[in-house]
Amino acid sequence: MFKNFYVLGFLLTAASVYAQEPANTAAPSAPFSDSRDHALVFTIIQDEFMLDNTTVKNAAIVEKAGRQYGGLHIELKPEAAKKFTEMTQAGTGRRLNLIFNKVIVTATVIQTPLTGDFLISGISRQDAQTFLNMLNANKPKNNKDSSD
Repeated sequence: MFKNFYVLGFLLTAASVYAQEPANTAAPSAPFSDSRDHALVFTIIQDEFMLDNTTVKNAAIVEKAGRQYGGLHIELKPEAAKKFTEMTQAGTGRRLNLIFNKVIVTATVIQTPLTGDFLISGISRQDAQTFLNMLNANKPKNNKDSSD
């Protein structure tokens, strides 16, 4: 599971089980949880994919017309792109959660396999910039990348 602070990644879920809380109890705000009318959620993880310097070839904030924030563009390295496409192909019809700093920031159901070049629009500009800062701060000293 994601252990590092400020890690961005995907969790492919196989199933979720919802259990209703007692009416007088507030919903938890725990990492990896989803709240539906104060329901507890237990998620079975099928697969995970981390976005970091080992998998990301390029990443950049996308600006729309008028300097409006458009999301985070990610281009994966070839081997990572292959694994990500295989994971999303196997997970077609299942829920894919985008995790940042151990919290689900967006979730979707995979309609078609995703490739190694995609836009994440469900992440805030601040979280996207924090991720880019972390990615740049942890770049290997050797700029040559053998996986390109």
